[in-house]
Amino acid sequence: MNSKEAEILFQAGALEAPVTQKHASGDGWTVTLEGKHKLNPMLETARGQVRVFKRLDAAVGVLFDIGLGEIHVMR
Repeated sequence: MNSKEAEILFQAGALEAPVTQKHASGDGWTVTLEGKHKLNPMLETARGQVRVFKRLDAAVGVLFDIGLGEIHVMR
């Protein structure tokens, strides 16, 4: 899902606390948005690829922009 879809789902109460974790390649951070929805739980780019943030603060900033107030970070 992209960030606009995530914002709509958050406003509808369909998202749980997101999990931010190191990308599989070890180079950046990814965000998983679980909840009551049928979309891909990974935050994606506009082209449908997994969005990889270079810095953790950038990932957290996007989640705060969506409206989320609680974020879990995993190493």
